[in-house]
Amino acid sequence: MAEAFGWGALGASGLLIGSVLDGIPESFVLGLTVLQGGVSVSLLAAVALSNLPEGMSSSSGLRQAGWPRNQVVAMWSVVVLVSGTAAAAGYGMLGPASGRTGALVQAFAAGALLAMLADTLLPQAYAVEGVLTGSLVVTGFAVSLALSAV
Repeated sequence: MAEAFGWGALGASGLLIGSVLDGIPESFVLGLTVLQGGVSVSLLAAVALSNLPEGMSSSSGLRQAGWPRNQVVAMWSVVVLVSGTAAAAGYGMLGPASGRTGALVQAFAAGALLAMLADTLLPQAYAVEGVLTGSLVVTGFAVSLALSAV
C-alpha cells in the first residue's frame, strides 16, 4: 500500500521538499505575527491542524515503505530546523521597519501547499476515504476560515 502512494525514495524527497516549501513561508508569517504583538492563535491553530495530520500520515507511509524510524525522525527534524530558522528570519526581515510585507511569502506558501495537496495528499486521501474526501476537505477549509475570523 505504501508504494501505491509513492513513498519510495522519490516520494519521500517530494514530501520533504513540499514540507519545507510549505513550512518556510508559514514560519516566516508566524515570525511576522510575533512582531505584530503576539502569535496569531488562528494561524498557529491552522498550522497545527494542517501539519500534524500531514506529518503523521506521511510518517506512517514512510514506515510502511520500510524507512527506519530514525531516518523518518531525522527527515522531520530537518523540516523543523529549517522552519524554525525561517520563523526567526520572518521576525527579523518582515517587520514594519523594513518596509516589507508577508504577502508574497503567503502567496508562495499557498502555492506550495496547493501543489503538495494536489500531487500527494488528495490522491492518498481519496484512496483511503473515497467519495468522502471532498466533503472532508471542504469541512477542514470551513473550519480554518472560521478560526481566521475569530
